[in-house]
Order: sequence, then structure tokens, then C-alpha cells
Amino acid sequence: MKSMTGFGYAEGMGELGFYQVYLKSLNHRFLEINLRLPRELLGWEEKINAALRNVASRGKLELRVDFEPKEEAFTIEVNTALARAYLEALGKLSTELSLPFEPRLEWLLQIGEFIHLKKGESIWGREWDFFVPILEAALAEFLAYREAEGQRLQDDLLAQLEELERLIRRVEQEASTIREHYREKLTQRVREAMPQAKIDELVLSQELIFYVDRSDINEEVVRLKAHINRAKGVLSSKDLVGRELEFILQEMHREINTIGSKSSGVSLSSMVVDMKTTLEKMWEQAHNVE
Repeated sequence: MKSMTGFGYAEGMGELGFYQVYLKSLNHRFLEINLRLPRELLGWEEKINAALRNVASRGKLELRVDFEPKEEAFTIEVNTALARAYLEALGKLSTELSLPFEPRLEWLLQIGEFIHLKKGESIWGREWDFFVPILEAALAEFLAYREAEGQRLQDDLLAQLEELERLIRRVEQEASTIREHYREKLTQRVREAMPQAKIDELVLSQELIFYVDRSDINEEVVRLKAHINRAKGVLSSKDLVGRELEFILQEMHREINTIGSKSSGVSLSSMVVDMKTTLEKMWEQAHNVE
């Protein structure tokens, strides 16, 4: 089991310069990837995206690459003919508009089309081979972080499941006294209303059956136990379990709500509140499971 929270970092030298790779992720319902690459590396965007999709299925991932090029690794090309054409066009425009014109180099530099970095597909193709081990090192650290965080989440979720089981045992014990509780309550009401009347045990039993059936929580408890066992199985799986775990918790929430709606005693209602509190803690953790 892995967490959606992770961090990885690696650095290394290529033929063309020095690279630093930063990778972090937060929980997200789906997989969202945000790349922050220098202009020189935009040609690698698709390959980096594919590498990230191989290691994560959910989460909001952000990868940043800092690149410090070697001076000797690049050649600057200057298109002198294009610069001269721009200069002549500007001079002609100033004459036709009767505007003063004093050529300045910074004006031409703002246009920028005639000075650029010489690129070669073969050069960057070879450089990718140098970059891959650096990227893989960052991904390995990222995965190790996610797995370690996932183990912590697993331990915490299992502890919360044990707490739920403890509360269910208390609920079952309290529910076993419901029949006697209603019997005493009905008897007391009849005596208060009709102090001299003789209590008909048959009628009393029928009323008891009605109240007990309406407040019976046995089915909900059985299903809740089944959901807990299923959750334990999911947590022990090596597969991606986040969505399935969220579904199970939703079903558990439904059963606990039903138990609460059938609970009339203060003690039982208090236990339901405790179960909801425990389940809420599990929800917070489950939202971070991949």
C-alpha cells in the first residue's frame, strides 16, 4: 500500500550540463501531472510524463528540473542577414513616418529571432541517455517515500479498525439488554397510567416484540463486521486500494448511521458517536491512500 504523498530528489551531470530533479506529490482524486522544465528540455516532456505515469496512478504530481548548462556545450548562432533586414525596415519606417531613428542594439535583441541556441536532435538524443539515470534516482526516492508513508497509514488504519471492533463488542453487549430495558419501561408506564390494573403478560410481550424488532441492530452489526474484515484484507493487499477502501468506509458509515437511528438509550447512542468519530479519522487517512 502506498501513500499519495511523496518526495524525491536527484542530481547529476550530463554531457551538456548539470541537472537537479525535484519531484513531489499530494493527494488527489485522479492523476494530475505538472512539469516545470527549462526551455531547452521541453522536448523531453512526453518522455518524462510517461515515466511518471509508470510509477503513480493517483495524486497531484509536480516535477521540476533545474538545468545549469556547460558553456562549452552550446553554440550561439547569429542570423546577421535577418538582423540587417530588421534594421533596414526600422530605418525605412522612421523615414516614412518622419520619426527620429537612432539604431540601438538592445532594440534588435528584444526581437530575438536572429540570435538563438544551436540545436541538434542527435545531441539532445544522446543527452537523454545521461538524464535517464538521474530521473530514475529521483523516482526511486519518490517511491520509497510513498511506500514508507503508506506503511504508516496502514498501521494507523488497522489500529482504527481494532478500535471499531472494540466498540462493536460494547454495542452488542448493550443491545443484548434492550428487551429487558423495554419490558421495565413499558411496565412502569402501565403502572403509572393505571396503578390498580393487572398487567396482561401476553399484551406486554406483543408490545415488547414490536419495540425490539424496531430497534434490532443485529443485521447492521453483522454487515459492519463483514466490512471491517474486508477492509483488513484490502489493507494487506499490494495492489492500488485507495478507491476500494473509500467505498468500504462509505458502506460502514451507512451501517453505523442505521445503528444510530435505532438507538434510543443514552449509552448506545454515545457508542455510535464514538464509532463515527473513529470512522472520520479513517476517512482522513484513506483520502491519502493511492
